[in-house]
Amino acid sequence: MPNDRVRCVDCREPIPSDARVCPHCETVQPSPLVDVAVVVVGVFAFAFGLLLATQTIGTSRLLGFLLLVVGFGLAVGGYTRHVDRQAGRRAR
Repeated sequence: MPNDRVRCVDCREPIPSDARVCPHCETVQPSPLVDVAVVVVGVFAFAFGLLLATQTIGTSRLLGFLLLVVGFGLAVGGYTRHVDRQAGRRAR
């Protein structure tokens, strides 16, 4: 199988690596851009949460700590998901 082909996430048939929809079963293929967007949103939430947690008091500080936790989770989770998908594609 050439390097520019991957397997569909549902039917496992070979498809072009840039295909968004499988031509065999019409399943939408996952996009690596979604993982990047999740990481970017996580980093911004973390940074804004850090700013709120260190520069405010009261409810705003609590919101800052919440954004810190959520932002960290999104950033690490999105990056881990991206790495797992890359490893899965290499293993095929």
